[in-house]
Amino acid sequence: MTSHVQPSSHAIRCFASSPLGLLLVVGSLLAISLLLSKIAAGLQAPMLTYLALAMGGSGLVLMLITRGVRVGSAGMLAVLVYSLGAGGLMALGSAVGYMTIHEVGAAFIALVLAFPPMFTWLLPLVLKLERFDAFRLLGLLIGLAGGAFLAVSKGINAPTDMGALLVACTMPMILAAGNVFRARYWPKGASPRELASAMLICGALLTLPFAIYIEGGRAFLAVFQSPMLVVLTVAIMTFVAQYVSLFRLQQVAGPIYLSQIGSVAAIVGSPVAVLAMGEHLPDGFVVATMLIVLGLSIFQYRTAMPFTAISS
Repeated sequence: MTSHVQPSSHAIRCFASSPLGLLLVVGSLLAISLLLSKIAAGLQAPMLTYLALAMGGSGLVLMLITRGVRVGSAGMLAVLVYSLGAGGLMALGSAVGYMTIHEVGAAFIALVLAFPPMFTWLLPLVLKLERFDAFRLLGLLIGLAGGAFLAVSKGINAPTDMGALLVACTMPMILAAGNVFRARYWPKGASPRELASAMLICGALLTLPFAIYIEGGRAFLAVFQSPMLVVLTVAIMTFVAQYVSLFRLQQVAGPIYLSQIGSVAAIVGSPVAVLAMGEHLPDGFVVATMLIVLGLSIFQYRTAMPFTAISS
């Protein structure tokens, strides 16, 4: 009996630590964190305060687990600058989603997350770090056409949300910038788990002044009230697992492969938002989804990455 169980558990562990397994884990956790933010918004939570506490709490949990941050051969200054840059981009991308999800819906935000793979390639192309590929550009344009069609369809149905729609559409570009930044400036010798904790804490520290200025100091009391405290606790646990897995995936597979987590989040998050949260999709959702899937398929046909995977 034991001989059958051990190979099975070993196979599960191997899959969970493989690029594909990590991709599915991180993408699913990203979808869960977005859905939690929709629940928090429905409870009238101050979203920037909620985000700062979720990031800060998960960063502290990780720091306790790793017993601090070992900087490796890069040095403390390099790790600090890296963590501030990565944390700032992560916090900005999350804040855009969290501040607009109540207006545009979790399904729309989830679908928007299908675009970071394309922008993660496009940004190095603009910076002349990647060679031009007409086939990938074709996939990018088809996918963007799907996103534009969805945004216009939803905007026509709810014109008062157009400002929130436009802001939400910046999310994949910010996340793509974070993907490229983390890969290009990864401090030599630093581990994924420790960088995740430093990035989350720095992201929280950068978000906190804006949260206090916009939402006021009393916003903390609202977050620590039940049932918001339950949502925050689950969000912290989700962030811990999500960002440890994300940094490990970035380390073993590179930024473009990692950026596909948005596609996984879109596949997981959109149906859940409809089935579990009762959201109504815009009229053009099916057509837009088909265009985005077609664009992603064409884009991912090219397997070349702008950066090599970071050595462990």
